[in-house]
Amino acid sequence: MQKKNPIVGAVLGFFILGLPYSGGMKKGLIALVVLCIVSSAIASLGMPILCIIPNLVGAYLGHTWTNEYNASIDASGAEPPATL
Repeated sequence: MQKKNPIVGAVLGFFILGLPYSGGMKKGLIALVVLCIVSSAIASLGMPILCIIPNLVGAYLGHTWTNEYNASIDASGAEPPATL
């Protein structure tokens, strides 16, 4: 298993659709659905400027989940394969 880049996780998480990259398919898709529902609820209330909040939450989750993934790889002692 290779480590994932936390910056890529945060950037993809900002666009919400990248959450499965950092959190795995199950956790990432659940977060995707929840954040899309929250974003559309905020937009339907007539506050489209606040729709950035779910994107920021997605970026935070992407960064955090990627760091957790990398920590689990370090804890298991599995070394990522060497690249040239």
